Amino acid sequence: MQKVLGCLQERLAYSEKSMEDIAGEKEVNGLTQLLSGIDELQPRKVEEVIPDRNLPEDTYIIYPTGGYHLFYGVPNTFPLYQQKIWPCARRVKFTPSGMNHRGRSRDLSQLNCDINAGYPRIAFSLGVNDANGLSKSWTILIHRLTALAFIPNPEGKRNVMHINDDPTNYLIENLKWGTHSENNKGKIVKRPDSMEDKYNNMVLQGVIKG
Repeated sequence: MQKVLGCLQERLAYSEKSMEDIAGEKEVNGLTQLLSGIDELQPRKVEEVIPDRNLPEDTYIIYPTGGYHLFYGVPNTFPLYQQKIWPCARRVKFTPSGMNHRGRSRDLSQLNCDINAGYPRIAFSLGVNDANGLSKSWTILIHRLTALAFIPNPEGKRNVMHINDDPTNYLIENLKWGTHSENNKGKIVKRPDSMEDKYNNMVLQGVIKG
């Protein structure tokens, strides 16, 4: 097992940097349960996964496992979210302003995700500014990026499906390619919110103070 873990650590450590540099620690918690399906997968450059987005070259890497979920550290969440087993993206190349006095990158930790309509997503800087001088970025749902990077799609299907119907679970083994009809099969059309639903939602959001 130590030999297998060692091989996986070498694959995750893109370029010549050690696991301490890339992940900030040596141990890769929770990986043993995923080794059988992910051992052969290697990190990929994001600009090769998404070639039509003009991402800066050799800058972003997506890893099949070893990252934190955006619910990491949130109290009372399922144990799965607290394990360091999630696909993640890291920036491995920086502009001079992103280097320290030794010429090394300041931060090689994984890129942060946020959540929109129940789906975790991730943003990449395009390395250029808009007319107002603000940095341009491009956002993609992380389950889709994971599927594009690591799940074969020989039939050219366009939808990425969550096998357990949980949009927050973007582990590789929980994703598969499907058609639009396959993705919608079995889904229950939700009726419009009742006035009670609307009231309860506004209370939960803190809009209604009482």
